[in-house]
Amino acid sequence: MTVKEVEALSGMPRANIRFYEAEGLLTPARNANGYRDYSQEDVAVLQRIRLLRLLDLPIEDIKGLQSGALALTDALACRLDALEREEAQATRAQTVCRAMQSDRADYATLDAGRYLLQLERPPLPAAVAAQPAPPLPAPPEEDTVPRVTAPWRRYIARFFDLSLYRTLWWCVLALGFRVNMVQREAGALDTVISLLLMLALEPLMLHFFGATPGKWLLGLGVTDEEGRKLSYRAALERTWQVLWRGYGLYIPVYCWYRLWQSYRDCQDGDALDWEWNSQLTLRESRTPLRVTGLLASLGLMVGAMVLSWHLAAMPRYTGDLTVAQFAANFNQMADYYGYEALDRLDEDGRWVESSGHEDGVILEGLLDAPPQPEFIYTVEDGVLTGVSFTYTVEGGGAQRMPPERTVAALAFVGAQKSDPLNREELDGLVDFLEGSPFASFTDTVWGVEVSAQADWDGYLGEGSWNDMTVLWPDEGEEQRLSVSFSMTVT
Repeated sequence: MTVKEVEALSGMPRANIRFYEAEGLLTPARNANGYRDYSQEDVAVLQRIRLLRLLDLPIEDIKGLQSGALALTDALACRLDALEREEAQATRAQTVCRAMQSDRADYATLDAGRYLLQLERPPLPAAVAAQPAPPLPAPPEEDTVPRVTAPWRRYIARFFDLSLYRTLWWCVLALGFRVNMVQREAGALDTVISLLLMLALEPLMLHFFGATPGKWLLGLGVTDEEGRKLSYRAALERTWQVLWRGYGLYIPVYCWYRLWQSYRDCQDGDALDWEWNSQLTLRESRTPLRVTGLLASLGLMVGAMVLSWHLAAMPRYTGDLTVAQFAANFNQMADYYGYEALDRLDEDGRWVESSGHEDGVILEGLLDAPPQPEFIYTVEDGVLTGVSFTYTVEGGGAQRMPPERTVAALAFVGAQKSDPLNREELDGLVDFLEGSPFASFTDTVWGVEVSAQADWDGYLGEGSWNDMTVLWPDEGEEQRLSVSFSMTVT
């Protein structure tokens, strides 16, 4: 029979039945599907336990009775002695209370010694009128498995899980879609995707493992009322209720209200909205080790994000390159670092016609777009060993350095090393190219000699405008700017 049928036959709540099972006083059989199958003998055992507990026999005495280590007559004799002592004490207390009431005793003038003597005298027998027997109460509340509350432990476990889902999403963006996560700002989409991942993954984990990573690290588990892992449907319903009733779907303001209300309910020991078909278990052992594991796991998540971001910033092709591979790297780096208006290269390393450098003219007549340099490729035995370009500008207004050389350096120099975490030299080169665009220099980075030259006449010098370094023309002078840039494998 089911637990509901046993509740009706034994007059005992389910919580008490589970407690006595946990104490080893009841061991029901299991069906093939793992559910408990109670017998009539189990009902009889529960009725015996209920009777003895209503007589206030301790649990340990009932265990002794079941094991045969204690005889019922001996247990009852001990209990009768205790009851007689309690009854005598209660009778004496009643007699003294009546005497004090009859004497109209006042606290300020109370003769405590007189009444203490009366408490020590044996009571006189008194006839007690027969009263209808009240209905038998349920077993005491302490005979129940306490509900797991642990609100902060649960919140931290949930925070860990949500952080894990967001980390997975960010790694997918970085590695799968090559999104620059350093420049990208987190938004509502990240929250939505994280919640969808929670709705997709958490029911599976609860169904197969009975816990999520955060819960497992902190010693929490989830089972159904039979102590078994949740079915997928039950786990899905639970997760949805957590999102809706626990987090309010992250709707502003309402989210904080739901978190606070759930915390209050948990503190009061009430069942939360998503626990109607499940129960939470807690293993409190090895707490320091669990906290250490949680912190270490958070560190691993951060490390995974950093590694994925560095991998995403690497060119697709590394080592010896062909012209086509360099072009692919160039296009990838232009997309990754947000050079949206920059033209792209075809497989031959030539510019694909587009709308041109519209980003070059920031304000009408103030800043001229630099010419689009044609790359010159040096190939030896099919391997690209050098990339260079030169151009000359005569006349015109203020000039800026074209962004092609920065992207080319990322695509060519960045391909010479496959260590994503050791980018200091390359990042330094890029910072110098961006910060000192008209400086002449020669340097070797990752086995590539990088050389840049800029010669000009008719300009006042470098200046800053709209977050860019530009050459300001000297009015009345004829301007001439010559730029060369080369990268050669040494």
